[in-house]
Amino acid sequence: MYYGGIEYITSLLLWTQQGTIEGFYNLPSPPCVLVVNHVGPYDPPLLVRMLYPWIKKYNKKLVYLTNPKVLAMFGPFHKTFGTFKGTKQGLKQALGFLKKGTPVCIFANRDRLTKTLKRFHLGPAYLASIANVPLVPMGLIAKHEVFPSGDFLQMIKNAFFKKNLIIGKPFFVDKKLSLAKVTEELTLKVAEMIGKTMSPR
Repeated sequence: MYYGGIEYITSLLLWTQQGTIEGFYNLPSPPCVLVVNHVGPYDPPLLVRMLYPWIKKYNKKLVYLTNPKVLAMFGPFHKTFGTFKGTKQGLKQALGFLKKGTPVCIFANRDRLTKTLKRFHLGPAYLASIANVPLVPMGLIAKHEVFPSGDFLQMIKNAFFKKNLIIGKPFFVDKKLSLAKVTEELTLKVAEMIGKTMSPR
């Protein structure tokens, strides 16, 4: 999972997409659950490039949970980058990685290209609560963002132009709150980072 020479190849391929990184000092020691919005098809390897000093510092891997349909379409590619299905079985695998000290990254929004940010699914809060590790909200901002009314050229721009990353302060799940409430708080944090509002369910 991004070991050997593949991280260097990835860095070379994605150097044009890396923009600024804000709040790098907020990254805690692993394990933790990184939660970020999705803006483009190359977000997983791009995040490895942007977070590589942190990954290397702790000599850790970084694994992802993704949409089962995406994994079915691009399985060999995603599995090379340590990606697992965002299903109940995938959550069990992610929990196993967290127990071993490995950070897990989840793209928690189902709608990558809308003007508002829909409420995240409950997976990140569930994992952080069970494993007793912090959640780290992160916002990925694309210079060219595609909305449903956007054209194909905008989509191409979104795939190849720079993206900025904002890393928020980590926090532990308050077990007095419901997972839905924690998830709402998490979604609002990321929405604020990327300059959007949280849409109704």
